[in-house]
Amino acid sequence: MSLTAPVLRLQSFVAGALCVGLALLVATSPASAQDSEPSKREKLMHYSLYYENYKNDNFESARSDLLWVLNNAPGVPDGDDDNYRRVIRLYEGLADQASDEKAKKAYLDTAATYLASAVDQIKKDGLEHTSYKWERRKGRFLEEHQDVLPEGAEGLETPTAHYRRAFELAPKDLDPYYIQQVLQSHLEDNALQKALDFANTVESKRGDDEEVTKMISSVRKDIFGKNSQAKIAYLEKQVEQSPDSTKLLTELFDAYNQQGNVEKASELSKRLIKMEPSAETVRQIAQMRLEDGRPEDALQAYERAEKQGAELKAEDYFNRGTAYQKMEKLARARQDYQAAIDMKDGFGRAYIAIGDLYARAVNRCSGSEMARNDRAVYWAAVDKYRQAKEIDSSIASVADSKIQTYRRVFPTKEDVFYREDWESGQSFTIDYGCYSWIGETTSVRSAPSSG
Repeated sequence: MSLTAPVLRLQSFVAGALCVGLALLVATSPASAQDSEPSKREKLMHYSLYYENYKNDNFESARSDLLWVLNNAPGVPDGDDDNYRRVIRLYEGLADQASDEKAKKAYLDTAATYLASAVDQIKKDGLEHTSYKWERRKGRFLEEHQDVLPEGAEGLETPTAHYRRAFELAPKDLDPYYIQQVLQSHLEDNALQKALDFANTVESKRGDDEEVTKMISSVRKDIFGKNSQAKIAYLEKQVEQSPDSTKLLTELFDAYNQQGNVEKASELSKRLIKMEPSAETVRQIAQMRLEDGRPEDALQAYERAEKQGAELKAEDYFNRGTAYQKMEKLARARQDYQAAIDMKDGFGRAYIAIGDLYARAVNRCSGSEMARNDRAVYWAAVDKYRQAKEIDSSIASVADSKIQTYRRVFPTKEDVFYREDWESGQSFTIDYGCYSWIGETTSVRSAPSSG
């Protein structure tokens, strides 16, 4: 005879006996349960009954046994906070299953009540728990149910407040998602300084976390894009804490420039130039010195930028030409203006600048009275102005104004008549005396008649 049938009958008998025993225990009156400490078997029985229903989402069936456990044996079976976590989930589950909005809200209010008091009760019961996870849990609960509990719940604050407290309790452990939620909340409330302060705090605690670092960088970019003054205030504070940081000084220098605060940028450049700024920063300092009326200092900065490996651009050569022009080094200025023209097509301003150099040379070389040779230099100047308007229509009006001005002081018809080497339309080279550096070949022409 097979042993299968007797074994099955035995298993059925044991299971039946267990059920009867459990039923008898459940039938124990509350009064008798309160009169004495529940037995271990009774605790495990209620735990088993609720847990089987709980894990299968039979929340209504699980509720009475779970509440019994919380009242009589909150730490069963492992001495931790699992039962407190589950009672919150149970009421959330009941809310999900409720068809009536009023009942749904009532269940969530109950869950919130347990959530608000859980940590104090857990501590009182001496159970193992992780405080920051409970703060995180509070924030997540409010975040997930804000459609039903838009005003929050009694005993709880806001998702942002709880996530931030969770970070304070365990800055290294909190998932970046919750850090992001705090930052985003501040940004949405336009509380830029709060967002910036929190970002700085997070960076000080989690600066080695690549994901968090990228997040902070993105948030700062967003903040600084909305409020340049916030960026400057942040950088000023950072520079105050790290006064020898070339990187921070450079960022602050750039921020001042972007804001148009030339005075502060210029003052900061004095500190920066003594350090090891990038070639690009040195170029910016050079341009600033030129605008400040310090051409020699500007040229020194450009020289340093080149030594550091910077490749000067057309604008840099134009600025150097301007510096030399201010120093009355006209030939050297013309050389850099020409370099700018060679590097950049359509650089009309450089042609205008060379024309101005020639006109300036006349003022410097002619003395008290302009001779015919002095006036001839204006031919070369007007040639440059005409070239400028031909390649850059945006400066045509400037060029035309200068052309009209200097045509009036060309040599007169009588001047041309009395010069044996001058004939209208003929080529003539400006390469004599004080103007030898010009070396331009132009054409002879006379000033328009006054009549």
